[in-house]
Amino acid sequence: MLITFGSAGEVLARSVAGTLGLPLLEPNRRVFPDGEQYIRVGSDVRGQDVAVFQSLAYDPDRLLIEYTLLVDALRGGGARSVVGVIPYLAYARQDSVFDPNEPVSAKLIPRIIESAGTDRLITIDMHLHRFKSPSDVFTVPALNLSAMPILAEQYRKLVHSSAATVVGPDLESGQWARVVAGLLDAPCMVLEKERLGDRDVRIRGELPLKGKAALVVDDIVSTGKTMIEVIRWLKQEGANRIDALVTHALLVEEAEEKMKNAGLDELICSDTVPGRQGTVSVASIIARALKKS
Repeated sequence: MLITFGSAGEVLARSVAGTLGLPLLEPNRRVFPDGEQYIRVGSDVRGQDVAVFQSLAYDPDRLLIEYTLLVDALRGGGARSVVGVIPYLAYARQDSVFDPNEPVSAKLIPRIIESAGTDRLITIDMHLHRFKSPSDVFTVPALNLSAMPILAEQYRKLVHSSAATVVGPDLESGQWARVVAGLLDAPCMVLEKERLGDRDVRIRGELPLKGKAALVVDDIVSTGKTMIEVIRWLKQEGANRIDALVTHALLVEEAEEKMKNAGLDELICSDTVPGRQGTVSVASIIARALKKS
């Protein structure tokens, strides 16, 4: 297998290629003055299996087009198969029509990825709520790995407290919170939010927190608004320490600083989002998946 990458996949691609001892292809990329992208793979890929690394964080439209151009170039060059390694798969949150005439991007984006020539997909903690697995939206084989075990292990090493309660901020996060609670042998509760108006929200949880540590678990944090609400509620309930495990730490609009100001002690996240410092790398779990394939 050969490994190549888009502009948001280089760090992980290099790490996995080094771990597995696989050749790394560096594509030629440039952008025309009008914004169109150009991709060329300079090496011979005929008859080869190629893994293409690309995260879709921060600039998903451009990065998705870049990915499709790269895959098409590989298929045009005679690659036998293409494995898409997309640790953060954007557009999965819109998984239903909530208001009339909306797109279901969680179904559309997989069709675009497949139409470029992707034979298989590997992703990390895909945002699955109304869909049970990636096979509900992909027709090609799709493997959804989880960063939660390595994040939980990092928490155990850094700040593990035997009194910790694992907290899911909402119903969607419950699946990840329960996994982490099982790994840490800790109690778990999934919060319920009730909107009382345009600005007021009531949060409910069924376990006591006074004098205990709380570990908030979620797959994605973007602006951090939900996380901040939960942190403040946990403080009001008497939690004496609040940490968070997050796979995809987008953290836009100074979200991390705002969460810290609200009372967050430690944020433990993965490197599915490029540029995050002090993160837990998912390179090892991706390498294992590629080695088995």
